[in-house]
Amino acid sequence: EGLAPARVTCVHSAVDTERYRPGCADRALFGHELGLAGEGPVLAVVAQLIARKGHRYLLKALPGILDAVPGVQVVFFGRGPLEVALRTEVEQAGLTERVRFAGFRDDLERLLPCLDLVVHPAEMEGLGVSLLQAAACGVPIVAFPAGGIPEIVREGENGHLLPMGDVESLRDRIIELLQAPERMREMGLNGRALVEREFSIDSMVRGNLAVYRGLVGKG
Repeated sequence: EGLAPARVTCVHSAVDTERYRPGCADRALFGHELGLAGEGPVLAVVAQLIARKGHRYLLKALPGILDAVPGVQVVFFGRGPLEVALRTEVEQAGLTERVRFAGFRDDLERLLPCLDLVVHPAEMEGLGVSLLQAAACGVPIVAFPAGGIPEIVREGENGHLLPMGDVESLRDRIIELLQAPERMREMGLNGRALVEREFSIDSMVRGNLAVYRGLVGKG
């Protein structure tokens, strides 16, 4: 049943690599705008505030991360029905000075390059447009391998893929990266190159043209 693999071609979604590109214009302004304290590393989850996006895994890992890297701050971009519960959890854990809720933003191309790391501990996912955008901006990514995430997060190349739901691995990998800024920079460059190679508008157009030409050739 279904189609033979030889009859299926995958053309990746694309991200505008001119709009989303590395380079934080003003880190101090970024921190002030989001209400961040100090100049420590900034992690972010860019996703709806719903259960399957896994924000709670990062919150469980955060105390251990702070023990190792005390200046860490977390930003949750997005809104959703879990916001009240997440805010309550942050307050009860005594993390209100470390976690910021930034809501939906229409200027992520300006903000993403100022992040040190994107964390995406989702339990279910398609490809994840926010991950394409983050990689295009040269930001390394730590994620669970849900759905199509392994297409954009390549283990050891532009980030890490961790066992699903493993809070200890999430904590340890984040600490490891934050303590190795040169490694993070290298991963960020690799992510940008990956997007330009496989997820740019040009690469999507080339992929579609190849499909059409193949169909015409068989006509």
